[in-house]
Amino acid sequence: MIQFVIIRNIVLVVFGVWFFEFYLDYKLPEENNLLLFFVAIPIIWATITQLWTSYSYTEINGPILLFCNHVLSMLMLFGTVFLVCAVLNTVSVILDPVGIFMFHAVGWTVIAAIIMYDIVDAGRLKYAGRSRRQIPPFKEEERSGTTS
Repeated sequence: MIQFVIIRNIVLVVFGVWFFEFYLDYKLPEENNLLLFFVAIPIIWATITQLWTSYSYTEINGPILLFCNHVLSMLMLFGTVFLVCAVLNTVSVILDPVGIFMFHAVGWTVIAAIIMYDIVDAGRLKYAGRSRRQIPPFKEEERSGTTS
């Protein structure tokens, strides 16, 4: 499951960035619509990230729900990539190079964090249904990164 989630998320992000930022070069409307930038986009993005983290793969029972979760996850990630690309393309014409770099860093950090959460959550399936005592503890050398 983890490998599937990693491949799915990386393919969606790479394709989405290429498609929205480079191929379409999509920009939001040119008028200075503060309602769009400060109300609509933050509310949509907050809703997407809330939905992304509101439940876990361990709570999904059955193949139909798993399939629906897969489709919904793809749409949410693709929507997030679209919002980041659209905002970055729109504001890049008014920013200096440092501003462009920082906006890209913030946008891609959010997407990386969403992907990381998804990978960690998929990894929890390995231990789903076990009590905390049944999960094997880390060996000290695994925790510190050294082996003897």
